[in-house]
Amino acid sequence: MTIASPELLYGQTTKYAHSDSNARYIHHIDLYDIHNRKITPESDQPYSSLNTCGRCHDYETISHGWHFNAFMNDTVDGRVGEPWIWTDPRTGTQLPLSYRDWKQTFNPQDLGISHWDMTHQFGSRVPGGGFAVAPQVDGDAAETSREEARHAATSNRWPLSGSLQIDCMVCHASSGVYDFNSRREQIEDENFAWAATAGIRLGTVKGSVSRIKDDADPADESTQQKLPKVTYDPRRFELDGTVFMDLVRQPSNNACFQCHSQQTVTDQGIELRWMHDEDVHLRAGMQCVDCHRNGIEHHTTRGFAGESNPSSVSATTIETLSCSGCHMGSEQTGSSTIASRPGRLGAPFPHHAGLPPLHFEKLACTACHGGPLPREQAMQIMTSLSHSLGSKDHRTGLELPSIAGPIYSKGDDGKIYPQRALWPAFWGTFSEGKIQPLDPATTYDLTRKSLRVRRDFVKEIIKPKLSSSERKKILGDERAKAPETELTPAEHETLAAAQNAAGRELFHEKVSASLAAIEKELNVETAVYVSSGFVYRRTDEGNSLSQVPRDEIKNTDAIEMMTWPIAHNVRPAGWSLGAGGCTECHSEQSAIFASTVQSIGPGPDQGERITMASLQGLDPNQTLMWNQLFAGRASFKYIMATSIALLCLILLVGVGALASRFTRRNHHTV
Repeated sequence: MTIASPELLYGQTTKYAHSDSNARYIHHIDLYDIHNRKITPESDQPYSSLNTCGRCHDYETISHGWHFNAFMNDTVDGRVGEPWIWTDPRTGTQLPLSYRDWKQTFNPQDLGISHWDMTHQFGSRVPGGGFAVAPQVDGDAAETSREEARHAATSNRWPLSGSLQIDCMVCHASSGVYDFNSRREQIEDENFAWAATAGIRLGTVKGSVSRIKDDADPADESTQQKLPKVTYDPRRFELDGTVFMDLVRQPSNNACFQCHSQQTVTDQGIELRWMHDEDVHLRAGMQCVDCHRNGIEHHTTRGFAGESNPSSVSATTIETLSCSGCHMGSEQTGSSTIASRPGRLGAPFPHHAGLPPLHFEKLACTACHGGPLPREQAMQIMTSLSHSLGSKDHRTGLELPSIAGPIYSKGDDGKIYPQRALWPAFWGTFSEGKIQPLDPATTYDLTRKSLRVRRDFVKEIIKPKLSSSERKKILGDERAKAPETELTPAEHETLAAAQNAAGRELFHEKVSASLAAIEKELNVETAVYVSSGFVYRRTDEGNSLSQVPRDEIKNTDAIEMMTWPIAHNVRPAGWSLGAGGCTECHSEQSAIFASTVQSIGPGPDQGERITMASLQGLDPNQTLMWNQLFAGRASFKYIMATSIALLCLILLVGVGALASRFTRRNHHTV
C-alpha cells in the first residue's frame, strides 16, 4: 500500500501542517495584528485572523468555501437559498439581493450598491471575507479583484473601517465563548477590523469609525487618533506571550444557530419556543455538522439531492449526506459499494408501506417531513439572516421583511417543496416596460424630506395612530376613553377601518410626493413604488397614485413572489404529512393543497389568497375529483369486500346446487 506524502493529502498540494488526529489540537499561539505585528498586552491594534490563523491554515483555500464564495464570479451558484434582504423600515423596503445568479434576486453591483455598504448592512451575518474585504487595506496579503477595487472607489470608508476578515472563531470557538452581540455592535459602528477582537473577548474596544467624517484623511494624525483602540486583557497572555484560543475543530450547533434559526409568527405574535420541538435529528443527539460537512476548502454540503461539491471526495459520499441518500442509499447509477447503502449514521430505513412510487417523483422528502407544521393559512416567518434573531431586541413578529411559509410549490426539478416566500418591496424607475430598483440608501436620501418617516413606514403611514378627537368622533366621548382591552369586536373593527382609510390617504399623499422627488432628482420620466405584487406610480391629478397594469410590465419577475426551500426542522415520521392515511393529503382540506397564502408587504394593498394547489399549477376540478375519489376509498374497499364475499357465497350455493343435481341424476340412473 502506497502512502501519500503529507503534501499530497486531501487530493491537493499543501504546505500547511496538520495533526491527522481526532483529538482536539490545543492552540497556545502568538497573535498578530492587522499590520502583521506580534500582539503584546501593550498593543492597541486589533488582531488579524489572516495574519494569525493564516500562518498555519490555508486561508486562501478556506476563503473560497460556501459561506464566503457567494461574492465571487467564478463560483458555482448552487440551489437557490435565502437571499440578502435589504430592509429599511423607514422607506418600506424589503429588497432581495444576491451576487449568485438566483432567479428573482437583484445583483447589488447592478444597483450601484458598494461592497462597503453590503458589509455594513449584512456584515453581522457573514463570517467575513468576500465583499467584506477592503482592497489593499490593512497591509494584508489578501488579493482583491478589479470589481472590489471599483466598488471601493464608491466609498472612502474602507481606509477607516478596515477589512472584515474571515473570523475563524465565529464557527470554531468553543460553545459559549464567542460574543456575537459584541461583534454586531462593532460592525454597526463601522469598526470592521475590530469586530473579531471584540467577538472573542481579547480586550475592550473604544472608539467608533461611524463618528469620523467621510472627508477625513486616513493618513492624517488627527484622524488616526480618532480610530478605535484596543485595550487587551493582560490575563489572556502567558509568560511566553502566547494566548490560549479555546476552539474546536467541528463547529457547535450554537454557532450555526446564530445565522440559521427561524421563528413562526401567528395572529397572537411570535410562537413560544418552549412549545416547539427541535429538529428530530438534534433531539436524537446529532450535530449540524454531522450532515453539513466540509473539508479544508470549507465548501459545506447543503444536503439536498443532486448537490455538487468541488471537493475531491466521490459523488456517492456527497449523495449519502442528503435525506434520501442517508436513509435510502445513494442513487448513483451502477453504484454497489458499501458506502452507497442506506443507514449512514444509523439512519432508519423508511419502508413507506402502501405509498405508491409516484410520490417520490412528485414530492421532495421535506414536503412531508420538513418545515413548520402547516396550517390553514401560511404564517409569517422570522429568520436569523433577515431579522437578526439572536441580537438583543424587542420584536413583535411584524417587523419587515415579511416572509411567509410554509409554501408548497414546485422547485426547479419539478418536485413539490415546503418553501418560504417573499414579495419584494422597493422604490425604482419604470422605463420601456421594465422596472429597475434603486439603491435603498439612495432612496432614503431622496425620499427623506417628502416621506417624513422617523422610524417605521408601516406604523407612521400605512397604519397611523388615530388622534383622540378622531376616536371620539368614531366611538363617542365615553367609549373613546375606554382601554383597548374593553372595546367590543365591532368597535375594534370600526377603528381599524378608520385607520386604514386614513393610512390609504396618507400613503397616496406621501408616496406620490416622494415619487415626484425621485423623478426630479434623477431626471427620469416615471418612478414607482413596488409592494405585495402591486406597482404604484403618480397620476396627473397631484397627490394620488394609480397601479400599473400587469400587462404593461415586461419583467414581472421583479415584483412577483420569490421562494426558496425550507428543510428544517425535520419532523418525526409520526408527524409527517400522510402519516394519518391517504386522506390527510388527498382531501378538500389538506394543507399541502388547500392551505392558502396571501401576498404581504409594507404597502396598503395585499393580494388575494391563493391555494397551494394553484401555486403547483393543478386544475381545481381535477384536484376536487381526485380528492373525492380518495374520500370514498375506505367505503369503496368495504363495498368491494362485501361484493366479493357475496359473489363467493353465490358461487358456493351454485356449485352446491350443481353437485346435488349431479348426485340425484346418478342415483336415478342406477
